[in-house]
Amino acid sequence: MYDRRVAAILNESDSTDEGVLWKEISDGKQLLYDCIQGKGPEKEKYGEKIRRLKLKCVAFCTMWFSAEDYPLLLGSAELGACLHTSSSELDLPMKVFDMFGCGLPVCAISYSCIQELDKVEKNGLLFASSSELANELLMLFKGFPDECNALLSLRNGALETSSSARWDTEWEEHAKPLISEAS
Repeated sequence: MYDRRVAAILNESDSTDEGVLWKEISDGKQLLYDCIQGKGPEKEKYGEKIRRLKLKCVAFCTMWFSAEDYPLLLGSAELGACLHTSSSELDLPMKVFDMFGCGLPVCAISYSCIQELDKVEKNGLLFASSSELANELLMLFKGFPDECNALLSLRNGALETSSSARWDTEWEEHAKPLISEAS
């Protein structure tokens, strides 16, 4: 999964002019800090690819967080990105549940069932390509940090999602009746 997240941002191609994309993001001299969580087999490959970009206003770190530190990271972020897709297109990425649980809005790659979690323009946005993601980032961080109305609106929606979708409530309402019925 690690390589899919990074590859989607980098468009899996050296021919893309990432410098132009990231220059637009950094026009306001803001530092965009991206923390990529993972420890997959291609971590070093994509770390090197990111280093070769020589971005001036974008910083990346790749880390593996403990169970205690992971929610602290999510809670301190402005926006989450999920580039996980399901090979069956039937399962939902746990990282999106984690992000919403911390009140973090999410930009997620679009596939068949992701809309069950990511309610477009309520608690997040969906994208199908790296250029769509770049456009979403530009739109969400326009005027950062003082006047990001679109980002603030998504954060409020994510906070509503986190306060209404609790594990125990979801279990009692959805999973437990199915298991009880089957037994």
